[in-house]
Amino acid sequence: MSPLFFWKLWIKDYRYTWVALAILLTLSIGYLWFAYAKGPDNVMHWDKLQEQKIIETTVHSFRLGPLSLDVPADSYVILEHLNGSDLKPNITAYYIFLVVLVISAIVLITVISSLDGFWFFAGMTAVILFLIGMRFEVLGIMGRYDQVVPSVILGCYLLLAFYFNRFRPSTTFPIRLASFALLTAMVAIVITFLSVVENPMAYLAVTGYVPALVLSLLFIIMTAHEVFAFLIKAAGQGSSKNLRHVAIICFVYFLNLLITALHEVGTIQWDFVYINAYFLLTLAAVIGIWGYKDREVLYENIFPFYPLGAFFFLALGAICLITTGQLVANDNDPAIRVIRHTIIYSHTGYGLIFMIYVIANFIQTLGENRSIAEHLYRPQRMPYFTYRLAGTITMLAFFFVSFWQGYVSDATAAFYNMSGDLHAMENDPEYAEGLYKKSKSQSVLNHRANYSLANAAMSQFRFRDAQDFYESANLKRPTSYSILNYANTYLWELEYKEAIRAYRRILASKEQVDAAAVNLGYAYIKYGGVDSALFYLSDAREISLTKTTAELNFLALAATKVLPIDTDSTLKIFDTDDAGVKANSLALGSLLGQRVNVVSDPLVKQPMSLQEATLLNNYIIHNATTLDTTFTRDAFAIASDSLNADFSEALKASLAYAFYHQGNVRKALEILAELVYRSQAYQGKFNYIMGLWALEQQTPELAAEYFDYANFYNYKNGRLYYAIALTEARRTSEALVAWDSILVAGDLSAQRIATNMRRILTLRSDQLAGLSDSDLYQFNRYRVTNDDSVTTERLLNGFTNANYKAQALLDVSKRLFDEGKVVKAIRYYQRIAGLSLTDSNLYNNVRHFELEMLASRGELRSLATQINKDIHFGPTRFLQKVWYTALLSEQSGDLATATRNYDILASYNPFFVEGLEAAAAFYRKKDAKSLKPYNILAEAVQVNKRSLKLLRAYHAEAIRMGFDEFAATAAETIVEIESAKDY
Repeated sequence: MSPLFFWKLWIKDYRYTWVALAILLTLSIGYLWFAYAKGPDNVMHWDKLQEQKIIETTVHSFRLGPLSLDVPADSYVILEHLNGSDLKPNITAYYIFLVVLVISAIVLITVISSLDGFWFFAGMTAVILFLIGMRFEVLGIMGRYDQVVPSVILGCYLLLAFYFNRFRPSTTFPIRLASFALLTAMVAIVITFLSVVENPMAYLAVTGYVPALVLSLLFIIMTAHEVFAFLIKAAGQGSSKNLRHVAIICFVYFLNLLITALHEVGTIQWDFVYINAYFLLTLAAVIGIWGYKDREVLYENIFPFYPLGAFFFLALGAICLITTGQLVANDNDPAIRVIRHTIIYSHTGYGLIFMIYVIANFIQTLGENRSIAEHLYRPQRMPYFTYRLAGTITMLAFFFVSFWQGYVSDATAAFYNMSGDLHAMENDPEYAEGLYKKSKSQSVLNHRANYSLANAAMSQFRFRDAQDFYESANLKRPTSYSILNYANTYLWELEYKEAIRAYRRILASKEQVDAAAVNLGYAYIKYGGVDSALFYLSDAREISLTKTTAELNFLALAATKVLPIDTDSTLKIFDTDDAGVKANSLALGSLLGQRVNVVSDPLVKQPMSLQEATLLNNYIIHNATTLDTTFTRDAFAIASDSLNADFSEALKASLAYAFYHQGNVRKALEILAELVYRSQAYQGKFNYIMGLWALEQQTPELAAEYFDYANFYNYKNGRLYYAIALTEARRTSEALVAWDSILVAGDLSAQRIATNMRRILTLRSDQLAGLSDSDLYQFNRYRVTNDDSVTTERLLNGFTNANYKAQALLDVSKRLFDEGKVVKAIRYYQRIAGLSLTDSNLYNNVRHFELEMLASRGELRSLATQINKDIHFGPTRFLQKVWYTALLSEQSGDLATATRNYDILASYNPFFVEGLEAAAAFYRKKDAKSLKPYNILAEAVQVNKRSLKLLRAYHAEAIRMGFDEFAATAAETIVEIESAKDY
């Protein structure tokens, strides 16, 4: 059997134990390298910090007489930059460390219980120190923080070990191991259920650091020469030529060790590939298994390699590797420095003396090119102990040169870091911060404590303190996170020039900080440097970490600076599923009036992120005129969910536009009215939107009320639109006062409008000669009464443009029709037929007004005929189409369809009086005693309080139902409105 697989010759129980411990060691090695590969990412990550900006876009526009009015809506863009996260302790690493430590400790205690005489007592002394070092008293077991419970635990282990050693020395190793494992399980149960502290196992992971570190350093020193020993053994397997080659390899290896050691000391700072300390540790641990077997001649008086020595080595190695892995996984750099330097210094010091040991003892054998592998630990001149002593002195020399007190401080600082982690996990940030400060006092430049303190200072807006801490973190062992966060402090202070300088220094340095370019682009956006921002964002797109953020910021920049790009094509080039990028593209598309096809479902029912909420909001605004009722209903449910309370107001405000364009004006107004009641910050904004909608619904009286509120809150052009609403309502005296106020306080464009409107409102009918078609049209719209046919004819004869004349005829016809003067209205309407119109919108308005007159007069056969003449019903004429469908369905006897459509007319739009009257009439026919017709009109009057046509219909219905008091109130309101108009 090959000595390489020596355990195959062992009995089954020992072989299984060996395999289990070998697996434990292998897993510990694997975890170390896994943690090393991740580096600081074990406990830190990149946070994406978002900033939202409002981009005002236009949902739709409409014409109001001579004016074109835009209905604005808020889309949002997200700007983003990267910031190193708060340091989050790797609790998994702590628990893995504790499990391996406990298992290995059980093995070591079991081995010690098998020793004889002095070595048993020496070993038990080590066990006592180990258990004391675990500091069970801090757990508050059964509410006690004294030494009683730890003493009981210690006594249990000592008594069990003494029992096996003195009274049952023949007990096999597996039974001993199982006994100690059972005792440990019992102790674990007591600790878990009877400890006062919240996370007792986490406490043990912290307190276990000190004994584990001591054992780890012993293992490192114990295996420090194994690489040299391995090379020498390998030399003995070959020819003399091979021996010379290995001798050269040994020299090169030692030279690299020495260079690495001098680098760690700080003597040299070459651009050189230094030996990896963890590779040395791993290699020594693995080949040390066979090296330790070969050294059996040195310790066989204590215990033989088979099996106790093998178990001892594997358990001690597992502790060392997992301790190192835990420290690396938590980026606890003070302790990492202690371990790294111990590895390098011990391998260098012991390696140098081991070469001397070999030469001193075996120079003659080497000269004869004979193998010394079998005699390596049977010295002839220089004792092995002398090698160990001299190696220790050489190793310590490196520590003394490097200021040995610093290593003690580093080890202490690491303990405070772990303690700080413990209290951070228990949501006690103030105490954790105090422990990190203690760590910093022990090791001033340790990255972990400084980084934690810097982030704590940032959260408290103590930017100067944060900069000092980040600087300390970056002096000895900088990470990408601490380097970038230092520059980010200037962003938080709004010092964009300094931030730009800091980011540029990072990019010019040797440090590889992938997030620097995108943050520099972000800083240029904030500073206003568009070209530079585009340049660095382009660079950042080439880096996987920052690609999405760069694309997000590019679209945000394009939106804030209104850069004329093809948004949909850009989104296709980006080829991303990121919600933020899609949200920004929708905002940009809405701003530029471009259609953007976002292939994704923006409806997210679970708690939404900022990006998801922004995507949904911008999707609603971008598609407000075309969204279907199912989507709107589902989106409203999401916005109303308490889980999305942070985004509810903005989403509901945007959904109001969707409801409005679906014809459900009542629901749209209800949403904004509720938001006005709940919101202090946006009362002016929401009243402004409702005012525009009221103007579009041809209810200027109500619009004036909304704009009066908007003006009170000093929102945008509230004063201007208040004057427009008063003018449309023909409240000329009030309108003149409002226009005068604009002449005093308005901007230049508003003043031009005010000057013109004031001139129109103060013109006399004998001053019409020589006026432009635009002025004639405005005079007709705002000044001429329905009874003044003479002035009307003079105006109509004065038009030179057919479109203006047709619009004036249409306005006159509508006013007369609303007053019930049907014959006269038709007469004016018929005069449009002889005009050559070039405005397609005007032509469509003329055709649709004909349909309204036919429907109102009950001429349904003519109505159906005209509808079939290729008349288009756009989204804005949804309710008109529903009205005609209801009338024709009722006539044909399809009462189910008629009822469905009348229900829509009854509830959707309180300003569509014709539809309300038709719905009331339908239900009146079905049941003359029903209150439904009255309720339809009464509910509409609550919103549309200033419509004469609606008030007259309500007045008549109230009289019919015998509600004389309500009828009288309606009559008074009618008189009030009519008297307010200046005819």
